[in-house]
Amino acid sequence: MSQLESDNTLSLMDLTALGEVFAKHKVRLLAMLQRRIPSDLAARVDADDLLSETFLAARRRWSAFCVQGTMTAYAWLYGIAMNCLIEAWRRETHSRARNPVRMMPLPESSAQVGIGLVGSDTGPSTAAARKEMQGRMRQTMEMLGPRDQEILWMRAADGLSFAEAGAILGIDEGTATVRYLRALRRLRKLWKTLHGENDPR
Repeated sequence: MSQLESDNTLSLMDLTALGEVFAKHKVRLLAMLQRRIPSDLAARVDADDLLSETFLAARRRWSAFCVQGTMTAYAWLYGIAMNCLIEAWRRETHSRARNPVRMMPLPESSAQVGIGLVGSDTGPSTAAARKEMQGRMRQTMEMLGPRDQEILWMRAADGLSFAEAGAILGIDEGTATVRYLRALRRLRKLWKTLHGENDPR
């Protein structure tokens, strides 16, 4: 029996266990996918469809997950969901990029995430001023490298622990922590350099 066939013939006990794990995390996964889908793909790529693809992919990999013993269930599913999103982006854009994460546009909410990271507790009082501030922050975020963008997003928007982010990125918890802190310093320095302020109001 091939590995693919084996992965698709899980026992009832395994299917039940996977179903319970997936049910526990599916709301959070769906919210993550909805945040992550680029605006230019939103009309063609559905988060619910990607969630279904995630479950099918997880079913094929369940046996391997059960024996690895290091990654949390959510981090494992998060990685699979992101792979499904990347493949959907590749299909829709016909991209052959070796590292599609470097090519995918930042999510629409990246500006608000960046504003929170820079440290503002309050914001402008008018809609026009808020829009201007968000535009400036989005430009600032786009000046960061993809690696910095990813670790900041994982922590600030997706709520991953350093251990989870590290496992997904293939680095240890300490390295993930250092990468995040360096990315945060770069973001704050860029914001201050470009706009002359620490608090984006």
